[in-house]
Amino acid sequence: GPVESRNTLKRLPIFMAVALCWACGSDGSAGTGEEPAGPGRLVIIGGGLQAENTPVYQAILEGRSGEGPLCVFPTASASPQESMESAVERIDAVGGPGTAEGIFISRDNPEAAAQPEVADRIRSCSGFYYSGGSQSRIAAAFRPETGDSPAFQAVMELFRNGAVVSGSSAGAAIMNDPMIGGGSSEGALAEGIRGPGEDGEGVILQKGLGFLENTLVDQHFLARGRWARLLVAVTETEAFTFGAGIDENTALVVEGDAARVVGASGVVFFDTGSAMVREAERSAGGIVVYLLGDGDRVDLGDGTVRFDPGKSE
Repeated sequence: GPVESRNTLKRLPIFMAVALCWACGSDGSAGTGEEPAGPGRLVIIGGGLQAENTPVYQAILEGRSGEGPLCVFPTASASPQESMESAVERIDAVGGPGTAEGIFISRDNPEAAAQPEVADRIRSCSGFYYSGGSQSRIAAAFRPETGDSPAFQAVMELFRNGAVVSGSSAGAAIMNDPMIGGGSSEGALAEGIRGPGEDGEGVILQKGLGFLENTLVDQHFLARGRWARLLVAVTETEAFTFGAGIDENTALVVEGDAARVVGASGVVFFDTGSAMVREAERSAGGIVVYLLGDGDRVDLGDGTVRFDPGKSE
């Protein structure tokens, strides 16, 4: 649907209560691997995932449901065959030969997402991984203007029944609906939000796949300085209470409302709706900002942050 603007960024001063805690004192544990009840796990990676970052790959594999392969979609990539083969190789290096399998839906054959045999193959998967590139290519293939594809319906069906959905870079952006489709921090501050195809420099919000509600994600976050892009997108829409800016080689692992950080860098968490925000609004503004590192946790229902107790102050 259309994005409703609140324009709060332009009319409210911003109070930023910054809680800093980095990747000190954490063992990088990826969890127990128990199958979730209901919707599956999301492993949302900020891009630049390194082959040796085993805890992130483990977080993906431990979220699988069933005995099928973890299926890789290279749809976002400009070099989809290479992207698919690389992702399968890296996942197999952690999970063993045959753990992952590619499903070739690309910008050159988006019609594959509409083929019943492809949807049937997707239903044999235990989970999914979307590689990086352009998130618009994923949306165009899986959720075209003509209506949701059978491939999308199959992925969503399995996710709702416990299968993991993961993605890096563009594969992280598609977790939302609407999703961030492009734009810079400078353009977002100057012009706010714009729709796909509209002229201007503002942050683009467009149709995504919609696995994650209430929390808008952005990727390559610290490496590319995307603070204002995400801040504008969260504060000028009604769809999201929280924003999560995920840096490179780092993942936000989400199960229901429970989310934790896994990886080498951090996640910037914008809170515009908790009790802390309401307290801040009495004095200055309405945004609380946390910098979370490996092992830190956040409740995406109420915004409660819990730092890893093994870390020093």
